[in-house]
Amino acid sequence: MDKNNNLNTDNSQELSTNRNKKLLYEVSIIRPLIIFLLVIMHSFTMYVGGWKFPEGISEVTAYYWFVKFITGFRIETIALVSGYVFAYQSLVLNRKYPFWSFAYKKFMRLIIPGLIFSLVYYFCFMYNASNFGSINWFLSLSSGFGHLWFLPMLFWCFLVIWAIDRYNLYSKQLFIILALVSIVNVPSLPFGMTRMFHFAFYCYLGYTLYRNKESLLKYTNAKYICTLWFVYAILVILNTHIEGLNCFYLIKNALKLAIACSGILALLLLVLKFTENRLKLPHWIIEASKLCYGVYVFHQFILIYLYYHTNLPELTGSYLLPWIGFAITLGTTILLTKITLKTKSGRFLIG
Repeated sequence: MDKNNNLNTDNSQELSTNRNKKLLYEVSIIRPLIIFLLVIMHSFTMYVGGWKFPEGISEVTAYYWFVKFITGFRIETIALVSGYVFAYQSLVLNRKYPFWSFAYKKFMRLIIPGLIFSLVYYFCFMYNASNFGSINWFLSLSSGFGHLWFLPMLFWCFLVIWAIDRYNLYSKQLFIILALVSIVNVPSLPFGMTRMFHFAFYCYLGYTLYRNKESLLKYTNAKYICTLWFVYAILVILNTHIEGLNCFYLIKNALKLAIACSGILALLLLVLKFTENRLKLPHWIIEASKLCYGVYVFHQFILIYLYYHTNLPELTGSYLLPWIGFAITLGTTILLTKITLKTKSGRFLIG
């Protein structure tokens, strides 16, 4: 009898673990989807003032609004996924790392690649003999050049979420505090810490959503999902109209927080609904998820080269340039990532 009871318990635990693993299918979908949106956004970012217009390219109103609607929750979702996966590893897989072991692992995963690729980015697009090697240059390097600022920032977010998990600081009060901190303008700090104060909230939000996943699944129906997307659209339009107004910055930042949260929740509920009764995902989705780090790292190198160091803008014009730039960049970065991952050093950097 005891043997049977133990067997039943083991089977129950295995089913429970498998169920939690299945529910992480949402991460395998969200991660490549967000990276896909990231490449699209940077392909069109000049139309909202993110980058300067290449020679011969002018404004396109439709592209302006297109970018506005896909950027409200994009980068915040990447931070959210990190907290979501951390909660799964800690609460389900019981991976409880000592601080220095955890910090070293994330340092090698995020800081070292960030420094290496930032150096490449600098020498490709930003080299200036007058400031190279100065203290300010080293501080800028430590925070990441170009799009690579996200890597050191995420390192600090991981340390924050580690402390919250390790010391059981999880609470509604902390949720509110981090939300308030995320909308405050923090003075410039070295080593990528400045943006951490904004993104730590989203990392904690992911941690919180995983802890409350069973409750979240009750809202995966069309009514809630459509309502959230509608709210997101209204908030994006409202934010676009007040950007040029002389409003108190906390109001603007709070509105951006609401936009990001509504978009994140809408996307997560939609993907949870899609994965709810699936035993497995198509193989190509799983493989796409493995390429995300590399596509993130490489894509901006390709886009900047195409837009500002070739005659592609002249050949394509304002309407075709972002679509062709996106297609070339996505294909090239996927190929480049696959090639890089075949090497030992490549797997260390983006594996």
